[in-house]
Amino acid sequence: KMIEKVKLYDALRQMGKKHLKQPYRDDWTPERPTTGYCYVVAEVAYHYLAPTGYAPQVMKPGDKETHWFLKNSSGKIIDLTADQFDQVPDYSKGKPQNFLTKDISKRGKILAELLGLQPNKAGV
Repeated sequence: KMIEKVKLYDALRQMGKKHLKQPYRDDWTPERPTTGYCYVVAEVAYHYLAPTGYAPQVMKPGDKETHWFLKNSSGKIIDLTADQFDQVPDYSKGKPQNFLTKDISKRGKILAELLGLQPNKAGV
C-alpha cells in the first residue's frame, strides 16, 4: 500500500515549518512540502506502508544534510520525498541506518494521523 502524493503534500503542509529543525525550517515552502521531512516520511513509510524487507537508509546528497529513504535487499527504493531535490538522489551513497528510536517518533505519529494510516508492523 502507498499513499497519494496529494494526500502526503496536504498532510505535510498542515505540519508546516513548526515540526522541522534548522536548517530545514528555513528551506521549507508550501510548494515543496517534502523538504526537510525525509526522516519523518521514511519513518512513516517504514512503520505503516512498506512491505516486510525494507530497511532505513541514510545518505549525504552533495553538500546537503542527511537524506533518509527505504531500500530492500534487491535494491528497490521507497523515497516519498525525492522530489525535494532538483535531481534524483544517488541512492548508491545510502548506508543502512536504524531510526533514532525503536518506536515511531512524535512527528511520525502526527503525520500518520494526518494521513489516516493504521500500523502494519507489530508493536507500532
